[in-house]
Amino acid sequence: MASRNKIEEIRSARWALRILQSAAGALLFAMMVLTFIDVWGRYIFNSPLAGAFEITELMMATLIFAGLPLVTVQREHVSVDLLDFWMPKGLQIVRDNLINLLCAGMLGILSHRLWLKAVEQVSYGDQTAALNIPVAPVTFFMSFSTALSCAALLFMTAATLRDSFSSD
Repeated sequence: MASRNKIEEIRSARWALRILQSAAGALLFAMMVLTFIDVWGRYIFNSPLAGAFEITELMMATLIFAGLPLVTVQREHVSVDLLDFWMPKGLQIVRDNLINLLCAGMLGILSHRLWLKAVEQVSYGDQTAALNIPVAPVTFFMSFSTALSCAALLFMTAATLRDSFSSD
């Protein structure tokens, strides 16, 4: 938990987290309004909102990846702690750091692959089918968000290791 607070003490990280929280909240609200209008139009006026499905898809992808760094920094990922009470505290720290490094590596690879996919989407001019909205900006955001999560995991691991060695 100490490393989470250290991330939040960094001014630029605090601003980035606030921006992501605000963006996620705004996206969720916009999705709610869009769904309400679409359902209302579909059942009351027999005329659904054109392109609502595509817009919802793009907003959902953006919402999920906006939340990824927030969940990472707050250590709110799903975890199983069945064996924690049997494991010594030192071994728990080693395990947590190894898991953080493994996850950071996977997120780094995923971020790189998403970036390459976004570049490919730009070169092909990929767009949604009905509304012709370019999809590359969403993929670039997904890559950036994944990279932020990777950096947060690396920072938390470094802070935990530094605290472990400084307390000895």
